[in-house]
Amino acid sequence: MVDFSDEEFLLNEIKQGNNRAFEYLFKAYYPRLRGYAIRFVEDEEIVRDIIQECFLRFWEKREFLSAVSVTSLLFAMVRNGCLNYLKHLSIVEKHQIEYLATIGGEEKLYYTDFSLDAECKLLYAELQEQINIVIGQLPERSREIFLMSRFKGLKNREIAEKLQISTTAVEKHISKALKCFSRHFKDKYPVDIYIMIIAWVIMNNK
Repeated sequence: MVDFSDEEFLLNEIKQGNNRAFEYLFKAYYPRLRGYAIRFVEDEEIVRDIIQECFLRFWEKREFLSAVSVTSLLFAMVRNGCLNYLKHLSIVEKHQIEYLATIGGEEKLYYTDFSLDAECKLLYAELQEQINIVIGQLPERSREIFLMSRFKGLKNREIAEKLQISTTAVEKHISKALKCFSRHFKDKYPVDIYIMIIAWVIMNNK
């Protein structure tokens, strides 16, 4: 039996389309991700849907993931999925975010960017500037599609219909944007910031 316990080997196998490796990933990480997500969203059914969506996005974008911690990326994606759900319900409040920042342990990495101190506000401003730089460097069509997806919340099918192109073409442009974000942030920032940005891109393009 193949041992998928090594993260680097596991990621390489998933990138090559190994379904058994992906099944291992799901079974190995689901319990921890569920325990983490339930701190944000108390509804078990919603949590299950969010986690399944994260694994789906992970599988769809697998070929673009390199030199990244599988654990960190999955937790960041689930965190983003939970907060997107809460924002959709308009119930994210300052005291809720502050509460999350008091949780200790290994998972602290996955929500540090949501604390409210001055240093993080400066980091937000810097990252926003860098995100804008990447967006500005995208080819015109890729930029248009990425903005429609990320900032207007349109699904690939909706973008394809509006622009009268195929969904495959939309996905190629979004993948191009993902590669640009990966190249830009990978060498300039610590791994936790890089993972946060990649998770943000992946979880907001559907």
